[in-house]
Amino acid sequence: MISAVVLAAGRGTRMKSELPKVLHKLGGSPMIDVVLERVFAVSRQVVVVVGYKAELVKSHVERGWGDRGVLFALQREQLGTAHALSVALPLVEGDVVLVVPGDMPLLEASSLRRAVDAASRADASVLVARLPDPTGYGRVIVEGGCVVRIVEEADAGEEERRINLVNTGAYCFSRRVLEELLPEIGCDNAKGEYYLTDIVELMAKRGYKIVPVEVCPEEGMGVNSRKQLAEAYRVLCSRKVEELMESGVTVLAPETVFVDPKVEVGKDTVIHPFVFLRGSTKVGSGCVIGPFCVITDSVLLDGVEVREHSVVEGAVLEEGVCVGPFARLRPQTVLKKGARVGNFVEVKKSVIGENSKANHLAYIGDATVGRDVNIGAGTITCNYDGVKKHPTVIEDGVFIGSDTQLVAPVRVGAGSLVGAGSTITKDIPPDSLAVTRAPLRVLEGKGMRYFKRKKYGIE
Repeated sequence: MISAVVLAAGRGTRMKSELPKVLHKLGGSPMIDVVLERVFAVSRQVVVVVGYKAELVKSHVERGWGDRGVLFALQREQLGTAHALSVALPLVEGDVVLVVPGDMPLLEASSLRRAVDAASRADASVLVARLPDPTGYGRVIVEGGCVVRIVEEADAGEEERRINLVNTGAYCFSRRVLEELLPEIGCDNAKGEYYLTDIVELMAKRGYKIVPVEVCPEEGMGVNSRKQLAEAYRVLCSRKVEELMESGVTVLAPETVFVDPKVEVGKDTVIHPFVFLRGSTKVGSGCVIGPFCVITDSVLLDGVEVREHSVVEGAVLEEGVCVGPFARLRPQTVLKKGARVGNFVEVKKSVIGENSKANHLAYIGDATVGRDVNIGAGTITCNYDGVKKHPTVIEDGVFIGSDTQLVAPVRVGAGSLVGAGSTITKDIPPDSLAVTRAPLRVLEGKGMRYFKRKKYGIE
């Protein structure tokens, strides 16, 4: 059985933040979520080592991964990576232990599998990368195809610093080796910490075989600063956009489109420049996502069009729906097949039925709208009384005139018509005409007199 230990106890001082480093976001997902997704693709059991603001990291991981049985080990003092692994080891169940830093979101699951496969033919494996500028990384010393030593930069000599093969911080060990050698690691180094890298030299001296597994430079990059966070996000998005294009999605300006790793997009969909697809969003086939749209944790079925500058969050858009431009769909919104939500319309926690439309300047909140309904410009569902939210129901075939206020709770019966400028405070029976307007008064010949009085004070 393969177990994984994710090292997530550090603060990340170079981030200059009160937030634990692993909770900093890459687009819509904290860094640790990206790492855990890769790790769970390889391992059946995961132990997360927490330390700085442990409860904050633990509560986040439990919300997203609690159903996978994640365990937590507390490193009360951050005394180094070997110390972190030693506090996790009692919780580890597997005979093979994969160790992954929580700040390495660019490592691919395929590379972790290679590390496990390599370790199965030896006693351990180390993921390494060859960097043009290895500054800040531990250097890997290889002899006869095996790793014999890893030197932290702070302890490296001039010749060792010229080596460009670096340690990524990810390893795969036999559990029995860890139980034997972890207690022997000391802290006689520049930082006074217990380095996990020291176990490599101990293993080599005991005749154990440690093999290097080389990954591309970007996979070996850890995130220790805001600049590296931005670079990691750029790489993740670039990978995802390339994956989408290879699967039949048209991305008109790939360098301007930002797509989170979990997003799914169907073939023949067209994505315009400056689009953000975040979280667990799923987009069907033959859709069009216009420029400057942000879509988060939403489901778009086939043939949906989201026009420019629209924001969609936690919504479901069925086949043939058209949204925008400049529309906002808030969580728990459902637009049924063929519905239309136009410019400057906001919809919150509402269902809009098949072929219904709200084309301009409307707010629809806590509402159930039937099919074939027309909601005129300036219409508002007045859902909040200052204390509670209340529902509005608009049944099939209703026509709501412009500048109407529907004061909830209220129901408009099927086939009814509400005149423009009305304020509806009571239920309207089906097949009715409802109008609430003050009588029109026309005072002929008074126009110029009014303006003269206002402007010049002349009666």
